[in-house]
Amino acid sequence: MVLQHNDGQLDLFDIAVFDSVDSTKALRDLRSSLCERDEQANLYSEYPVHHLFDPPSKSDIHRLNQKTAQYRKKEGGLLDVKTARLEIERWKEHAQRQLRENRSENAKKVVLSLFDYTGNWSKPWREAGYNVFQFDIQSDPEVGNVFNFSPQFFADYFGDFDGLDIYAILAACPCTDFASSGSRHFAAKDLNGTTQVSIDLVHQTLATIEYFRPAMWAIENPVGRIASLTGLPPWRTSFDPNDLGDPYTKKTILWGRFNGDLPIAPVEPTEGSKMWKKYGGKSQATKNARSVTPEGFSYGFFMANNAVDHPSLEARMKYDRLDPELMSDAISNGYTAEQIGALIDDFYYIEMDDGAAEKAIRDLISSEPRQQLQL
Repeated sequence: MVLQHNDGQLDLFDIAVFDSVDSTKALRDLRSSLCERDEQANLYSEYPVHHLFDPPSKSDIHRLNQKTAQYRKKEGGLLDVKTARLEIERWKEHAQRQLRENRSENAKKVVLSLFDYTGNWSKPWREAGYNVFQFDIQSDPEVGNVFNFSPQFFADYFGDFDGLDIYAILAACPCTDFASSGSRHFAAKDLNGTTQVSIDLVHQTLATIEYFRPAMWAIENPVGRIASLTGLPPWRTSFDPNDLGDPYTKKTILWGRFNGDLPIAPVEPTEGSKMWKKYGGKSQATKNARSVTPEGFSYGFFMANNAVDHPSLEARMKYDRLDPELMSDAISNGYTAEQIGALIDDFYYIEMDDGAAEKAIRDLISSEPRQQLQL
């Protein structure tokens, strides 16, 4: 799905819940509307406003089960659970060390975590000192309701986050109407409209992503039909919890723009596919238990995507129309993404002059002595 327009944004947060129960027709109409808008936008703009929703290149697609298989072949087996837990504890300590050593830098970055009832996915970011805002309708029916999101909502409730950059948006969208494990119920849900509500939640999430244009975004869901129903771009990473230290299987897919090459702590899936065996049932409590984000994944994702360990990620992704190697060079020369932004934001966002932005960065890199940029 393309959601980029030279007049600013799509009519963000105006994706109402469709009254029609024909989700296929509703999705087709939405896609048609988006395509028409894009055609109109292209009349006035030679280049896209951003590359938020571009499909990943082949080299950016990562299957963690392949890394697990390679580990098994190289080491002659996988880790035992105790050793894997020690590895995850090291990842935890790494996040907590950032709070002690990098609190001031991390506190300037906002992470929005949607559909995050447990807080598991956002926990490492919170521990590292990022400004984490957690949303879930079960915790707060008003503020946690993604359907309430709008520019005015974020201004009224959060003061537009005091002008801080939105570094990441994480979204574990409700999977009940998408996951293949519940396919026997699809027909009934498609007819009674519940599937359409889930589709609309994904669209509202995408609208939120485009509105804020974070450096990084990720949508997580078990393998199923979410992409075919919502128009998500091709996926970037797949994993099972046992690839990251939790000894069970639950094939999970990640869509978005992020570093998908997560570290692994592979163990045998001795508990099998335990979710439906141990947490079968229709109650909200059992649904919550099935959807808990595995701890190993949460910390592995943080290890691969935090700004301290991967300083060029923010600059390369935030200014995604510019030469990524040039952005990396600027970071390698000791400049931060925040400093680069102070230099080029007017060129990039207001004048839409990418050539001038890149020239400013080249001049900065080649300056002698090294320029001291004022924020």
